[in-house]
Amino acid sequence: MAAAGAGAGPGPGAGPSAGAGASNPRKFSEKIALQKQRQAEETAAFEEVMMEICSTRVRTGRRAGCAAGRGGAGAEGP
Repeated sequence: MAAAGAGAGPGPGAGPSAGAGASNPRKFSEKIALQKQRQAEETAAFEEVMMEICSTRVRTGRRAGCAAGRGGAGAEGP
């Protein structure tokens, strides 16, 4: 039973298993899609927090640091 979980699963499309079969292009595309989804969720959560900060600053009269558009304070552009 030492081979259990060593990549000898039910075959392709068996689920998100890291390890064996990592060279399969389909697995790479699935991993990339999961990473993009996770990044989009984290970005949405970050933007929500930043909007709450800006709305709090606007209410208190401290607008410094709040930009009118996306990517406001601390833009990471070139």
